[in-house]
Amino acid sequence: MVKGHGFVRSFCLIGIAGVLVAGTGCGEVKRLRRENQQLNEQLTSLQQENADLSSKAGQYESELSKLESSKRALEAKLQGTGASVRIKNGAVSVTLPGSVLFDSGQTTLRPQSKETLKKIAGILKTEASSEIVRIEGHTDDDPISKQKDKYKSNWELSTARAAAVLHYLVEECGISPTRVYLAGFGQYQPIADNKSKAGKSSNRRVEFVIVPRGSGG
Repeated sequence: MVKGHGFVRSFCLIGIAGVLVAGTGCGEVKRLRRENQQLNEQLTSLQQENADLSSKAGQYESELSKLESSKRALEAKLQGTGASVRIKNGAVSVTLPGSVLFDSGQTTLRPQSKETLKKIAGILKTEASSEIVRIEGHTDDDPISKQKDKYKSNWELSTARAAAVLHYLVEECGISPTRVYLAGFGQYQPIADNKSKAGKSSNRRVEFVIVPRGSGG
């Protein structure tokens, strides 16, 4: 009788262990299924992100190609004027040296600069007829020496020079005043080292930044 009870007890224990193993197996399968679903969801999300990035990269390359094409076209039209063209913060910028536009320390346009400004105005009326134009004044880092009573700092001087150019474009060249605005940066956006005369000369400039409408400029 004792042996019979031992056999029954052993059989029951084996049965219980089997049920526990089976239960554990089902739980593991469910966990693995959940993890697999989560991984599939993550994969789908990453695939969408990759598609979005590829689309944005394509748009960027297309916009850059257009900017490069515009830059080359403007360079050809402005050849021999002293103007240079570059791509600046996602926009085409035409730069005129300060020496082309003004005498040292002055804000009155030199007579010989007006033909160049007329050429730029012609471009703004044709190739860039739908864009906003930011006219930027820039200086070197020399403190104001001439006209100290009129200009407190290079900010005022650079803004006055940009304003002189803007007024000429609007009043003499027929550029709509709704398309242009001013920015005076003084010496704080140099494109060359102010330690040399050549660098200072490069930094004294007026830039025409052609800003597509809606870009926030």
